Amino acid sequence: MFLHSKIGYRLFGLLALLFVMLFVFAGGPEAQDFGFGEPDRLDLKNPVEAYALFSVTALEPGGESNAALIVEIERPWHINSSKPYEDWLIAAKVSFDTLDGLTPYDISYPKGHDIDLAGSKMSLYDGKVIIEFKVKADANIAAGDYRIPVSLDYQPCDDKQCSAPNQIATTLKVTIGTGGESANSAIFSRSKEEIEDNSVAATEIEVATAGSEADQDASDLQRLVDEYGFWGYLMALGLAFITGLILSFSPCTYPMIPITVSIFAGQQRSFGRGFFLSLVYVTSMAVVYGIMGLIVAMVGGVFGAWLASPPVVVGIVIVFIIFSLSMFGVYELQVPASLRDKLGSTKTEGGVVGSMILGLVAALVVSPCVGPFVAGILLYVATSGSPLIGFLILFVFAMGLGTLYMLIGTFSSVINKLPRSGEWMETVKKFFGFILLLMAVYFLQTIISPTMTAIAAGFVLLALGVFGGGLDRLAPESGFFLRLKKFVGVLAFIFGLYLLMGTVLLEGLILPPASDWLPTATVNSEFKKGELIDWNRDLESGLALAKSEGKPVVIDTWATWCANCRVLDKEVFGNEEVAAEISRFKALKIQLEKAGSPETKQFMKKFNMKIYSLPTVLVLDRQGRVHKMIQGVISADEMLEILRSVN
Repeated sequence: MFLHSKIGYRLFGLLALLFVMLFVFAGGPEAQDFGFGEPDRLDLKNPVEAYALFSVTALEPGGESNAALIVEIERPWHINSSKPYEDWLIAAKVSFDTLDGLTPYDISYPKGHDIDLAGSKMSLYDGKVIIEFKVKADANIAAGDYRIPVSLDYQPCDDKQCSAPNQIATTLKVTIGTGGESANSAIFSRSKEEIEDNSVAATEIEVATAGSEADQDASDLQRLVDEYGFWGYLMALGLAFITGLILSFSPCTYPMIPITVSIFAGQQRSFGRGFFLSLVYVTSMAVVYGIMGLIVAMVGGVFGAWLASPPVVVGIVIVFIIFSLSMFGVYELQVPASLRDKLGSTKTEGGVVGSMILGLVAALVVSPCVGPFVAGILLYVATSGSPLIGFLILFVFAMGLGTLYMLIGTFSSVINKLPRSGEWMETVKKFFGFILLLMAVYFLQTIISPTMTAIAAGFVLLALGVFGGGLDRLAPESGFFLRLKKFVGVLAFIFGLYLLMGTVLLEGLILPPASDWLPTATVNSEFKKGELIDWNRDLESGLALAKSEGKPVVIDTWATWCANCRVLDKEVFGNEEVAAEISRFKALKIQLEKAGSPETKQFMKKFNMKIYSLPTVLVLDRQGRVHKMIQGVISADEMLEILRSVN
């Protein structure tokens, strides 16, 4: 019995590891990116233009073809690439308003080029950028001309200033009909070498970037492989194997393993026969899973398009919730009784062919506990766009799922050393229920805001913490299992509380946003590190103090997304001579996050600002009049000259 408990403890520890990995990989940074509202359009003349092109003159019903968004960025302006290196930067992102019968999908962003900005590496787009995607037409779509709305979210900067996050919209004209011919071949027929050489044959369009990467929003899995290469493959495959292994301990699968092994390998079997037949069974099952992953990855664009449809996403979420409620004991979902009776009454040994057939059937008739996870993995690999990744992930997952079959089939005595059903099994069952709910939230994030995603995930994790043992009272004699269960519960409770409290504070769901009622604090504390200047972060109180003390004023405006604000902060206000000169001023640092916010409008009206551009530095004389307005980054020497001109 001690051995059984020991194995159960190790299993639960593995489950705890899965929980942590799920939180890290499934949640992703997007689930915690709360944003700062809608894009603003009160900035200066837009330096970005965009138009969309199609690769054929006519698209047949049921067909698909390539399209591209051509983005022209007026120099010396640039925008962040689709994968900036810093979380606080706003990435370029293409989005669509889909039409009935036409589905855009499979966005392929160019790779940005790197620059060094004040010691920080940044990934940018400039010049002309081509962002390709695909469009699929339904088989029953009527002939005619259609226009698909396409928009690009971006945040522009030049060498001195940054404009507010913006969005530019255009349309893609798609003609449905027959007899279509290739169009815009200079863009859509580029070779790999031409892309890498930043050129397009037979045209003067210069592509500002080289290479293409899968859309990070569409494929976290592909992003993992792209970022870590071979080790990315190992991490992805390792996670798939561990997931399959843990699911083999699920309540729907675990009790059936000895029965299934006895069918294809027999009760009395030699070491070699048991191993070979088990390998045939598990490999057959794994091949079927791998083929499913291969097919889904090959037509992954369709699945990705489905995930852009709210009714489909809601249906997937409902399925996950139904299965999770089964894990909580609300009702039971089991393999049909007729199938269970047939398996239990079978007397004959399967042999090689029988083992193979049984493995194929087992892959096609998945248990209620495993089915939702298989569906989730299929949807996840669908957006990778790589048939090889799709096959390997599902194949290795099935090998993990079949590991216990091979152990029991090879070593008959192992069955006597495996843990029996008990308290640990009920805990595992409930844990799987919460994992299914988190998977539901993961897919739901495609149709709800990041704020609502964080709230939903926070409530699920809090529920796991409360009902999963996080608040259970431990006695001095409590064993390792109870303590481990409490640890996982407390961990979930902390993460859930973090998501909920962070959302409430940043978004102002109950109280005003933290930036409003904590003026001396900043959401991004990086600005405070190593500061030489004692900034006052409240405008009215700072101006009142300056007036009472008869001091001139320096007002530095900034926003979290403003890269040049950080350059000014580091290169100019981090200069010791500038800091010493500012000591005779009242120094104010004011956050103007959004151009359209009441705070920003009031600030611009107060100081007669016509253009919202960051960074903007205002130098006021002792009477509170604007002596100098500085928009953009200047050198420390230029700042010193301006400051010294104020008496």
